Amino acid sequence: MHDDESDTSQLRFEDGELVEPSSEVENRDVDHIVDPIEPGDRTGFVVEVKPGVLDVNGTLVDAVEAHSRILEFGSRTHAESYARQLSTSGGSLRIQAAAENDPSEVDAYLLADHSPSIKEPAHVDGDTWTFDIGANLYGALGEAILLEAPRPHAIHYFVRQDLTLDEGEVENGLKVDVQPGRFLSVGDDEGRNNWVPDCKVVVKDGWNGPVLERYFCEIKTGNASFERSQIAAMEQLAREERVLKIRMLIEELPDQHSLRIHEVESPA
Repeated sequence: MHDDESDTSQLRFEDGELVEPSSEVENRDVDHIVDPIEPGDRTGFVVEVKPGVLDVNGTLVDAVEAHSRILEFGSRTHAESYARQLSTSGGSLRIQAAAENDPSEVDAYLLADHSPSIKEPAHVDGDTWTFDIGANLYGALGEAILLEAPRPHAIHYFVRQDLTLDEGEVENGLKVDVQPGRFLSVGDDEGRNNWVPDCKVVVKDGWNGPVLERYFCEIKTGNASFERSQIAAMEQLAREERVLKIRMLIEELPDQHSLRIHEVESPA
């Protein structure tokens, strides 16, 4: 017996059935993040370095001198990885999406992360430490509630309502596979937009049966904005695929949560 991980695989079960690995080939799904990340290696997601950030993180000075205060990345995920990369060698940085009605031409801003109560307690009471949630963790909570349960009931419910299949139309049972989103580049030679969906939902007639439908999903929690680059990519992809906007509402936790799901329509 040897330790080569490439010779091992993890079995997955759902509803007591062994889920076989899908043989479906996704030509558009590609790994896109490399380490270290350099601005300009990939394009499509434009970030402006806000004033004062250079005082917090000196490592950013070289990038600004080489590229100006406007930096380009392949996606928001790519830009956030770059911010984390710089944060390991200097002051903490974060990416903040430009609002949809923002008059600037950028997709997001690179800011100093002035949230000390995320990293240090906002309040200490004896041996109890109280930390603030922060926008990123708040968003992650919404995604986790929807996606990280043993069975994502809300997505299963949506699929059943959307497809409205009779029992006889599904020979081997309706199987819903929720997969992590991967980098997509959509468009044509005249213009492309990059996007990393939060998840892809593949619906099959039995785990090894034909694909009945699939959806590419973007999840936002509370009043978080959809970024302009995300919207552009989702609208382009909607010409060929089903694309969903999912809004998670978690104010009633821990008792309840709510969500709204709207399909993205391609532009005329």
